Amino acid sequence: MVRTRLAVGSGVTAGFLLLMMLDSLLPGGPIFHILTGLILIGTLLEVYGLAERHGDEPVKALPVALLVAFVVWDYAVRVQAGALLGEPPGEGGEVLRRFYAANGLAAAAGLWVLAVAHLLARDPHRWLKGATATIAGFFYVWFIGVHWFPIRELGIAYVFVLVAVVKVGDSGAFFVGTRWGRRKLAPRASPNKTVEGAAGGLAASVASGTLLAVLFGLRGSVAFWVFFGLVVGVASQLGDLVASAIKRSAGAKDSGNLLPVLGGLLDMADSLLMAAPVALWLLAL
Repeated sequence: MVRTRLAVGSGVTAGFLLLMMLDSLLPGGPIFHILTGLILIGTLLEVYGLAERHGDEPVKALPVALLVAFVVWDYAVRVQAGALLGEPPGEGGEVLRRFYAANGLAAAAGLWVLAVAHLLARDPHRWLKGATATIAGFFYVWFIGVHWFPIRELGIAYVFVLVAVVKVGDSGAFFVGTRWGRRKLAPRASPNKTVEGAAGGLAASVASGTLLAVLFGLRGSVAFWVFFGLVVGVASQLGDLVASAIKRSAGAKDSGNLLPVLGGLLDMADSLLMAAPVALWLLAL
């Protein structure tokens, strides 16, 4: 089973990276937005499925429609700014400001729409029971997830580095934890994770991220990329623990059936979600 999960996980990651290489060759780079949007939709539906299992009453169709609209909105803003049409990317601070200007507006609109939708679609006496799950799930998946878009704008090499930091770190944590893990890291959220595994994962994140950044000739010193791998590696592991807490609160072992061999799409995306904002903030320094 472990070998199967590793093989499938490696295949999914390799396929993603191949599509990203193709995306970098196309004017406007639409593949990244399409693929990321599909992953976010599947992850959001799994989160809502867990919420229903917990006894909550989320609205599902409208958040999915909003997610699609907001991904298209983000793509249109970037194309209009020339950011995906072969023009040199702006400085990190400029990319950061443009991202939060566009998606901050979308966030306010989304919060307003979802709050009103629950007033109309559910019993007002049960508003908190449904709206909390709907809004929290939507922002957890959509708003955190779309931080990948400005990283793609900086260059496809940054996407490769970030995927390596997260996924090589995941593998390092698994192998070290399985072989040498003794002390529990967060037993209430994820009993199988160990301190030794976390340390091994961080070492793998630092090594893979620094090596790729140097090979790609990305701006920043070796010391910066070591720091980047360490901080983003911590964020990645926290993302894994957050998803574990969500599943535990719903009494579920797996997040869904979209990728059953990997335990669900959320299980694959959790660390990628939480790593993206931290990576963007560091790259914008």
